[in-house]
Amino acid sequence: MELPPEAEGQERSARIDTSAFAGELANAKSEGGLYRLIVESTARAIRAQLGVLATYEEHEGHLVIGATHGYPAALVEDVRIAPGSGVIGSVFRSRDSLLVSDIGSAPGGRPRRLRYRTPSFLAIPLVVRDEALGVLSFADRADGGPFDEADLAAVRALAAPAALALACERLSKQKRDLEYAVGVDPLTGLFNRRYFDARLQEEMGRARRHNLDLSLLNIDVDDFKSLNDSHGHLAGDAVLRGVAKVLRRSVRVFDVCIRWGGDEFAILAPGSGASNAALSAERIRQQVERYRSTAAPPVPPDLRVTVSIGGAVLTRDVSSREFVAAADRALYEAKASGKNSVQVDTAAAPG
Repeated sequence: MELPPEAEGQERSARIDTSAFAGELANAKSEGGLYRLIVESTARAIRAQLGVLATYEEHEGHLVIGATHGYPAALVEDVRIAPGSGVIGSVFRSRDSLLVSDIGSAPGGRPRRLRYRTPSFLAIPLVVRDEALGVLSFADRADGGPFDEADLAAVRALAAPAALALACERLSKQKRDLEYAVGVDPLTGLFNRRYFDARLQEEMGRARRHNLDLSLLNIDVDDFKSLNDSHGHLAGDAVLRGVAKVLRRSVRVFDVCIRWGGDEFAILAPGSGASNAALSAERIRQQVERYRSTAAPPVPPDLRVTVSIGGAVLTRDVSSREFVAAADRALYEAKASGKNSVQVDTAAAPG
């Protein structure tokens, strides 16, 4: 006996294990993996050969394509959809599902595009607490027939856990962004003192557990106050950004570059002993001396900037304060020797 569409939809929804789906969503390893899981699992449930998940980028004010099914995501990675624009934008704004059996016969319908085999499609918003987070849209049912209420019911059954997963991912991303903002200096883009203090403890603990070297370079821009007084704070800011750029280019990917504050910087280099620390410091000194700012006036194009660098290598069981103090003493010696120089203390002994 053939079931009516409503009963068939209920039967199909009952066969969908939303608990298992929610578990898979919770175990997704990345944002991209989560997006692909949502669109691919839902497409399989309704036998759709084409599918797309569009997510709303709140800070940009439009939807972007998060994942696709049945065609490469690269084809639409640059697509931006304004709320209210097209099928996806309209479903996002209205928060109402859309089921179309034949686009040609629908009110305001248009001819089917050549890339689709069938004229039927459906789209459903992903909503949590009246906030739309994205839209799922599908086309081309595998058997060539139109999507029906049973398909819509199946998508709705999966949309609820999918929307919750998107909400959780958004909160996680906001948390990561906030943690990054808290730990980053806004002028130079380097890590700040707050981040350094936490990271220093981690790296000292790791060095002791595994008997590894750990070096610290303290870096000071020579005569920065005079530069500020002569050329102004805009020029001073440009110099600090330029020095930060040199530091980032001069270190390994796992070294930690920070701005202490003012004209003072530091580099924490895991696995780096005295000779490597000295070589790194000298390379940085030379590159800063050669660096010429491309910033607009009031920065003079021939402005000469130099730095003094003091380094220390953790070779004994000293505290973090003593380790930093050893690098500071070396920096003072570099300054006292005439500036634009390097001094590395090979033993971070208590002072």
